[in-house]
Amino acid sequence: MPFTLKREWTLTHDAFDKLLAQFDDDVERAAEGYELTRSRLIKFFECRSCNLSRELADEVMNRVARRVDEGEEIARQSLSNYFYSVARYVLQEHRRGPERRASSLETLTPAEHPSENPAVIEEDMLARRRRERRLECLESCFEKLPRETRDMIVSYYEEEEGARVAGRKLLAENLGISLSNLRMRAHRIRERLDKCVSDCLDPDAGG
Repeated sequence: MPFTLKREWTLTHDAFDKLLAQFDDDVERAAEGYELTRSRLIKFFECRSCNLSRELADEVMNRVARRVDEGEEIARQSLSNYFYSVARYVLQEHRRGPERRASSLETLTPAEHPSENPAVIEEDMLARRRRERRLECLESCFEKLPRETRDMIVSYYEEEEGARVAGRKLLAENLGISLSNLRMRAHRIRERLDKCVSDCLDPDAGG
């Protein structure tokens, strides 16, 4: 399945709108479908012990957006299956990559996972340190954002799932922009934070 993104491709406003249109002709319902699909993809990766579930979910969304932008036709009734087929491909790539995680402890047999295995204890400690370091980086990157950007992204995600659409509609009205522009702006901020966190975790990776 040729889903691999070329490095030079970036998500444009037009491509994002085309992706939303795949979910529904109504803008509000399309937004709900987008958010629901992204949430389900995050859970898909979390259930498979991926430590970058949100980043991988966004990668899936971007890959599908690119395919749609390039003219691929996806039947609306098959859209969910299409997303999951891409997600499985992304998962395979992730597991082949340098950040591949060890098998989840719950999947190991007692013989493979003795309760006081020093290797397991050390791995747990390392995993906890990685989570703590990632949180530190996220907080640092968040503080580097302009005040108005921080306020906007907090407002964008602060509502409970049931009230989120109404909250975002009100936020867009207060900012004087369309919902589509608001979603694109939030997506850009999320990408900016993800890159900042990645650079913080591995400062040598950026060259």
